[in-house]
Amino acid sequence: MSFRNILNDSLVNLDNCDDEPIHIPGSIQPHGFLLAVDFNTSIITVCSANCEQFIGITYEQALGKELSQLFDASILDFLEEIKAEQTDQVKTINYKLNETDFIISAHKSDNEIVLEFEPLFTQFDEKNSLYNSSKKLLSYIENTNTLLDLTDVVALAIKEITKYDRVLVYRFDKDYNGEVIAESKEPHLDPYLGLHYPHTDIPAQARELYLRNQLRIIGDVDYVPVPLFKLETKQNSRLDLSLSVLRSVSPIHIEYLKNMKVGSTLTISLIHKNKLWGMITCHHSKPKYLSEEIKSAVKLHGHFITSQIDGRLLNEEFEIARSTSDALNNLIGKKLDLDRKDIQQLVANDTVLNLCNSVGFTAIIADQVYSVGNTPSEENTKRLALFLSEFVKGDHFETDSLLSISKDLSFISFNFPGINYYSLNNETDCIIWYREESIKNIFWGGDPTISNDSVERLTPRKSFAKYADSIKNHSRPWLKAELSATNSFHSFLQIQLRTILLLEEKENQRRLHTILRDTNAELENINWISTHDLQEPLRKIRMMASVLVGGNELKTLPEDVQNKILKMQSSAERMQNLITDILKYTKTGAQNSNFECIDLNILFAELNKEELVDSFDSNEATLIVEELPKIKGVPFLLKQLLSNLINNSIKFKSPLRDLEVRISDKTETLNSYGRRYHIIEVADNGIGLDNEYKEKIFKIFSRLNDKEEYGGSGIGLALCKKIMTKHDGFVTAEGILGEGVKIHLYFPIN
Repeated sequence: MSFRNILNDSLVNLDNCDDEPIHIPGSIQPHGFLLAVDFNTSIITVCSANCEQFIGITYEQALGKELSQLFDASILDFLEEIKAEQTDQVKTINYKLNETDFIISAHKSDNEIVLEFEPLFTQFDEKNSLYNSSKKLLSYIENTNTLLDLTDVVALAIKEITKYDRVLVYRFDKDYNGEVIAESKEPHLDPYLGLHYPHTDIPAQARELYLRNQLRIIGDVDYVPVPLFKLETKQNSRLDLSLSVLRSVSPIHIEYLKNMKVGSTLTISLIHKNKLWGMITCHHSKPKYLSEEIKSAVKLHGHFITSQIDGRLLNEEFEIARSTSDALNNLIGKKLDLDRKDIQQLVANDTVLNLCNSVGFTAIIADQVYSVGNTPSEENTKRLALFLSEFVKGDHFETDSLLSISKDLSFISFNFPGINYYSLNNETDCIIWYREESIKNIFWGGDPTISNDSVERLTPRKSFAKYADSIKNHSRPWLKAELSATNSFHSFLQIQLRTILLLEEKENQRRLHTILRDTNAELENINWISTHDLQEPLRKIRMMASVLVGGNELKTLPEDVQNKILKMQSSAERMQNLITDILKYTKTGAQNSNFECIDLNILFAELNKEELVDSFDSNEATLIVEELPKIKGVPFLLKQLLSNLINNSIKFKSPLRDLEVRISDKTETLNSYGRRYHIIEVADNGIGLDNEYKEKIFKIFSRLNDKEEYGGSGIGLALCKKIMTKHDGFVTAEGILGEGVKIHLYFPIN
């Protein structure tokens, strides 16, 4: 059987401490011993080198043996409980071995179960101290209001029951820089209260372990690490000691503690919302170990702090929230006339500054800038709004350091590093609150910059004296209560603006409707007067021309004069037809008739008798009408529509063949914006149509053929399109030159 030392003895220094694998050190602290057994076989796979002083056999003798060969049934039963657990949490049991009381901590680690044996310690007047501590714990709620008050009494209580020289409560910021917010210490020690420590003092992998293992003791910083030995296997992986209570500590951290003149430490993690919110750290000048009862009491105090964080912070913000709430109620309670002038009254108001305790406020609405308080110039405000409209992904953005966002904004960030911005969803329209620079003095526990003591190796800083530093280009941070008030005002303002704009649009529509109604009435009058006034002289011209053409006088006139009279008569007739068609076209749009259910078969029968028989007989044409559906429409308009289309076919018949016009129902399912239509086809075999012009033919006064050869005003098909529009439908055309045209009429179903 072979085994190997799994001590992690790679060089660790401040150049690589962020990458130090502190969860697999391969060694433990010497006040206890460690065994690891295979999950399935219970064979001992890992053993600490000091096991002989506790159980009387060497690690060489222990490795490879089953646990049952060394311990009694109580440990084996405990092992089975661990195997049955669904989590990797640590479980403990008291155990007596060789007249020594131990506490065994066990947890799963990959395919192994780690068992750690620590001798039990009895401490001074332990029972009495714990009883008094519990009584104080119950009185914390009544005697403290703020979070700082609570941490003060917790620090004092922990010092009383543990007898450490110093107890610190340490809170992290968003970047994991720490601040000492409570302290209880021996009188001769220098105070650390209020000091800050950089995030590098507790690197990321250490913070991760503090999340998983919430109580850590270093009983003696001068301890000599005890190496672990492992059975040689094909997979020679290191043992993960993330949850270990005896795990050896990083040499960098040990040196750090020695520089602080610390002999032993206790650390309790403060977990809030699954994040490391802070820590309780206890320092003692000499080696020190605690009983399990005291460890449990200390953990309870830590849990109590974290359980109170939200409530205490809300208490601290209550006055701010009440003030901002009063300001918000003042603003949204104003009686407004919902006019554009109300925007000035609403936003250019000192009360708007009280919403978030800002020094200035601007609103940009429809390129108009409204300001109150101390603000950038109008030009710079617009430049800032343009930048933020592109930079911000969403409606809201706030910062206490505008310079950290962009150095291009120095024209504003120099005077106003704090901004609270809301978009109004219209390009650069927005509202912005401003805060001026607030220079903050921070006192560090020693110079936060790391010094290079030698060329070969960086070491932890040795000075922990108070070191002053100033933070510039920052404003006070925006609090939740302030942001809540500004968000509510933003929503209220948007509603007001939408209401104002809707009312303005409604008033604008009403005014335009009045103008349009008056204009249409005037146009109707002009149209009526014009067409009727034109008809009278035309009738006289046609009458006089008819007299001349019908009498003997025409023959006595020169031939060119005769031709001019005939042309005059023809032109007057065309003009009168044009005026008649214009009247029909304008009257179609003015109709307000109710739709009726119309059987197109009956309508065609009536149309045949009234207008079409003579036209088809005289032109030797054939009209074929197939079975047609019933549709909703205005009867006289539909007669006008079909009459125009049929007469159009007669007008453009081919000289090469007899005309045939076929009316048929082509209704099929046609999805157009979710609608279905009856499709009536009017097809002829006339001169046809070039499809390049299939849309142009429906425009008023549009002609594709020589007016001398084919008569008409150019209004007929435009009138058809207008009638179809009135019926909430549409008309299309397609044709082949020399073969004919198909006109399709689309009437909506239902």
